[in-house]
Amino acid sequence: MDMAKKIETHTLKLPANFDGAKHAKILEKWVVDTLGEGWVVEHMNTGDNSVTASRQTTITEMVDVGTNADTKDIGLRRDTKPADGDKIAAKLESDYPGYRLTRFEPFLGVASLQRMADSTVRARGAIAQVLGVKPWEVQIKTRSDGGFDIELPGNKYSSSKHDEKLQATVETDIGREGWYIQTNPQKLTASIIPSDPPTFPSAIGYPLAGLRKTPRDLLPFGMKLPAPGQATGAVASIDWVSQAFAMVAGTPGAGKSVTLNALIAGALASGSELVVCDLPEKAVDFNWVKPFVRDSGWGCDSLAGAVTALALVYEEGQRRAEVLGASGHTNWLDMPAGQQFKPVLIIVDEVSGLLVADKIPAGIPKDHPLAMEVAEENLLKAALSSYITKIISQQRFVGMRMVLSTQITNNNTGIGPSLKGKIGHKILQGQNPSKSQRTQSFNDETAVPNVPSNIRADAKVAKGTGAAELEGSEPFIYKAYFATTAAYKEALSELHIPTTSRPSPTSAQIDKFAPRLDSDDDGPRPKSRYDNGGFGESSERDEPRLRGAAAAGHELKVQEQAAKRAAAASE
Repeated sequence: MDMAKKIETHTLKLPANFDGAKHAKILEKWVVDTLGEGWVVEHMNTGDNSVTASRQTTITEMVDVGTNADTKDIGLRRDTKPADGDKIAAKLESDYPGYRLTRFEPFLGVASLQRMADSTVRARGAIAQVLGVKPWEVQIKTRSDGGFDIELPGNKYSSSKHDEKLQATVETDIGREGWYIQTNPQKLTASIIPSDPPTFPSAIGYPLAGLRKTPRDLLPFGMKLPAPGQATGAVASIDWVSQAFAMVAGTPGAGKSVTLNALIAGALASGSELVVCDLPEKAVDFNWVKPFVRDSGWGCDSLAGAVTALALVYEEGQRRAEVLGASGHTNWLDMPAGQQFKPVLIIVDEVSGLLVADKIPAGIPKDHPLAMEVAEENLLKAALSSYITKIISQQRFVGMRMVLSTQITNNNTGIGPSLKGKIGHKILQGQNPSKSQRTQSFNDETAVPNVPSNIRADAKVAKGTGAAELEGSEPFIYKAYFATTAAYKEALSELHIPTTSRPSPTSAQIDKFAPRLDSDDDGPRPKSRYDNGGFGESSERDEPRLRGAAAAGHELKVQEQAAKRAAAASE
């Protein structure tokens, strides 16, 4: 049998004539003479004139009988120190193969060993490494599901400091991707639970049944990646109170319009007005919502129309600012509920096509019609960019909300660092964007998670996924809600959302707000390549066509060839 030791204590009544000041030096001898060898003085109690002594005494522990005992209690020498833990562990674990030190209390003279499987040893060691403690300070036992239940050391564990690191070590050192840890900081316990990695369904339908109850200031657009062990994630929403402007970037074919449609439906259902600006050839994605825009809020027929739609919004914002100032408030949200403005959600899609200026081909005179065409379109693009910047910079306090949508978010798209810095909500749709795209999209790319590999591996599951860095929220992975445009339109119609009979800006409004190179006396505005029948017009949306500098250069070559043929014919 194994022998164990423990601390034994005994209290003695001191002699009546005992004087602590005079007899302290002979007290130790008196205790030994009274109790026997091995006893030492622990402390005196002058209140009841007693002394407490202790010794480590040898006892027999029945739990240690036989070689198959799961736990062994071992006695320690009186002179064992806390720093001896590693040495004691190595010695005892060598003496008892298959056992590991689980309790080490040198001041009590006790150590415990426990039979432990290799997987448990690895798990305990990994947890101890994260917490910065000795392995025996982490108590662990296996679960029926293959995981582990743990008692955490209270003098070292902190949920805010360690939980994220513990989750990482659970997935990499203890189990595999999908395993997770649940901690209880109050009880200082934790459970490591085996599980498959969280994922999404193939499609997540927009909850149209609850469209009527959509909060005005918290627009849902999808579902967050579920927590480990869960089948459903939290709702992914844009908090417009935290920040009034958003950017939706994405890789080609990532489905940005699906996310935009979800935001549009929620905004209209909750009482917002709507403005949509897009390239004419791309506007088909939003044709379903054209009847629901505010008067003159459809800026998709031409570049001049887009400028005018935003100019009218800016003009409305100026009017609201005067009302706000007269009310004595500094933010429309501070006004009484009955006096608050209707929010205006502005969607600007295909920002690169609307804002990036074209180059005039070299060698073309500035007064050539082709050069004038490009110059006027660049003037309109500059005006559109100016209105976007002014609305974002000046009108967040009067209910203006804007979403800029683009494929590549750098200076070449019109969303440069200065403008991006004013936008609080950033969404990057796509299952596997490049590091460059992530860096250009987010404030801190390293803080935003990537779409997990198990999701990327399934094309149906990965469709509509992305990452979001939103004001008022930790960065997260999401999958966008989906509904057909017909379903959205039907749901909004059932809610009796107001429609307009004049969605597009009028000619008079365009003449008032859209800048042009020629004066008012030069006759009607020349057709732009963004206007029906203008330069570069194509009847088929998907038909390749030349634009900008390439189109102008091509036209010039055509004119040169025609001139050569005419000259040859006259010879």
